[in-house]
Amino acid sequence: MPPPGGIVKSFVISRPALAYTASSAVLAFFAVTPAPPLIAVSLLIATVRLSAWTFAPRPGAIAKGGLQALAISCAAGLAHLAPGLAATSTPRAAFLVLAALALCASAFAVALVFAGTRFARRGAAPWVRLTLFPALWASGWASMAQVTGLGQLVTWSPVVGLGPYVWMRPVFGQWGVDWVAAAWAVVVSEVLGDWLVGAPDHDGDALVDTEPLLPDVPHAQYGSVADNATPKPATAASRSPAHLALTTLLLLLMLPSYMFSATPLPHLPTDHITEIKVACALPVPRSGNPTLDDYMHATSQLQNAADIILWPESAVRFESPAEREAGFAKIKNMSGVSNKKLIGVSFEEFVPAQRAGESGHRYNGFTLLPINGTPVIEYYKRNLVPLTESFSLTPGTQAPTIFDVELDRPKGVAGPKKRTVPVTVSICLDFASTSSFTPLSSRPALILAPAKTWHPSVGHAMWAQAQARAEETGATVVWCDGGRGGLSGIAGPGYSTVVQVGGGLWSKPLGVPYPFDTRRTAYERGGQLAACAAVWAVVAAGYVVEGGAAAVGVGAAVQALVQRVRRGRDDAPTYGHA
Repeated sequence: MPPPGGIVKSFVISRPALAYTASSAVLAFFAVTPAPPLIAVSLLIATVRLSAWTFAPRPGAIAKGGLQALAISCAAGLAHLAPGLAATSTPRAAFLVLAALALCASAFAVALVFAGTRFARRGAAPWVRLTLFPALWASGWASMAQVTGLGQLVTWSPVVGLGPYVWMRPVFGQWGVDWVAAAWAVVVSEVLGDWLVGAPDHDGDALVDTEPLLPDVPHAQYGSVADNATPKPATAASRSPAHLALTTLLLLLMLPSYMFSATPLPHLPTDHITEIKVACALPVPRSGNPTLDDYMHATSQLQNAADIILWPESAVRFESPAEREAGFAKIKNMSGVSNKKLIGVSFEEFVPAQRAGESGHRYNGFTLLPINGTPVIEYYKRNLVPLTESFSLTPGTQAPTIFDVELDRPKGVAGPKKRTVPVTVSICLDFASTSSFTPLSSRPALILAPAKTWHPSVGHAMWAQAQARAEETGATVVWCDGGRGGLSGIAGPGYSTVVQVGGGLWSKPLGVPYPFDTRRTAYERGGQLAACAAVWAVVAAGYVVEGGAAAVGVGAAVQALVQRVRRGRDDAPTYGHA
């Protein structure tokens, strides 16, 4: 009986379409989830890449790629089915939307892989062949996230399980994470390709017929090396210099996470630490949804434990600007609440039309309201949930702003009487966009994040997105989710803490460095363009090195030398044989 590996190899070689389609569907169920993990995504991409190398040069490649995309979309749809059905009151509409989104994302992913395969077949140098696809993959998903209302939620971009690559977020953003996922897929697919089809007869790509790594240039006296070449042993692509270099690079990229670890600061105030207390008010009434009075009562209970008290997304509804101002006045007149407190009020507001014949607009907004003053931050949600919000609400257009919260100097500590902590805000689905905070001119210490997710799996997905934005900005996110089974907690660079699941009141002290370094992270300074330039620079660097070596004839010289050594070895006399 053949070993299990031989059975698998025989099955894949004899029925590649069935093998690749089935394995892609199984991997997609674990990879294309609301919060995709790095390892599962890399394995899925590797499988699709193997199928692309197998089918691209053959008739029916488009049909086989389409079938694979359909299988992946079905598996992804199952992974998203429960939150999708909970998003709308009509299961049929939810199913159709889920199917359309999953099919579009899967078709886009498969198309990226097949496009990378086609470009790699055009005689590129080995390093370019291996690194072109990761750059194309990262660029494609960054573009997709920018044009869809769901941002990162519709992509194959890993957000959890990054392990030693989590340090890349403040430097390269999601671009770096996507590049790593695709690069590991290239490494894995090359190894599997060698195992499946055997080593090629040259040092190149195991999955495609290519030109030799070292070009053969005929010599005036000795002629062409290929004319007198003797059979040479096969060299697997997974042992080629380019493959080993890419693997080494991926391993080296793990090192910074072991050299620089981020942990939360102690919250006890010192000369170099400012303590700020935050709270989340999630009242649970006996019946119905919480009212304005319920939130005010919860705020009064928390006021002794927090400097900033945050309400969840769409906590209250106002049917006119006048009603909103009346509600704010009522909040500011709460008895027993200190004048130094800041209340993060999240609301929906209807604004009547300014001219006759026009319809009014409803917005999802947030105000950071001092008890004794006017609002210091006003922000309106820019990314609306398709169907449930996009039809009834109007998106905001202004980027968030930063406000410096003043706190009294800790007792027994020298220095100015007041210390400031820069604070900004963003609302729920806005965190699915990697460019939410790039317009800011400085780095905030805290990001207030009211949210209201409609399903526990969506709550986990948005919590993962909040963690990602905390890493990218170098700020601490205060996540307050008023949805059913929603997660609430604190997420900062290198750490995260789920404080509560579901309704209830909680508060937590945080330590902020003093004086606070307001310089933005490398990713926030450079934005999408700098990250794009970085991933394509990896391709260009290898192209320049390999192209320069070929231009000066290094390839021909080395190949001729190797051939002469082999001829001398074959012509040498042997001893000890009859």
